[in-house]
Amino acid sequence: MLLILQHNDTVPPGYLGDAIARAGVETTVVDLWAGDPVPSHEGWAGIVSLGGLMGAYDDEEYPWLTTEKAMLRAAVTAGVPVLGICLGCQVLADALGGRAYKAADTEIAFAPVDLTAAGAADPVVGRMTGSVLTWHQDTWDPPPGAEVLATSDRYPQAFRLGSALGLQPHPEAGEEIATGWASEPKGAAMLDRVGVIADELLAAIRASNPEPMAARLFDAWLAEVAGTTPPL
Repeated sequence: MLLILQHNDTVPPGYLGDAIARAGVETTVVDLWAGDPVPSHEGWAGIVSLGGLMGAYDDEEYPWLTTEKAMLRAAVTAGVPVLGICLGCQVLADALGGRAYKAADTEIAFAPVDLTAAGAADPVVGRMTGSVLTWHQDTWDPPPGAEVLATSDRYPQAFRLGSALGLQPHPEAGEEIATGWASEPKGAAMLDRVGVIADELLAAIRASNPEPMAARLFDAWLAEVAGTTPPL
């Protein structure tokens, strides 16, 4: 059974959900934004922490963030595979001894990330070789002992530490999800702030079709959860 922690209803599993369905994996979705309690780390084959609109440091406004961090830390200590995406990556980094904080600049792009040597050799991140949606205004310092697997020209984009894998971009998001974000007031304001035109961003996603790359990446992570990750 896979646990999915959802921080907002507008940030769903997307292509990850498709990969889970292909693999026939049973899931439990916990809607933290709706008041669902954070469950124990025990009894899960793997845990996913998705993106969201809040900051990983907004514990006072969202007290369940503190509980989530403690649970993810316990999961990684126990060797449970944990995947954090965007906010989930920042929460995971913070939980493991790194630091999540407001970035100097908002980063919105549909472009490749730069894989480090370790990232290129990684059985999951090594498959993130095409353009991927990046949309965030926070960033993170890696936890002690973590290996950074990908970067952009401004921010770290992926890390591994034990059974934890953090991805700053949104490989789960295609045109449909991005269209929803661009139409939200907060998303539209972020686009305006960085001078990104929504129609151009969405057209780039449509033309590239990131779904096959996302399928390869998430299939590999699910195989890793099952202990059968194929080589690159």
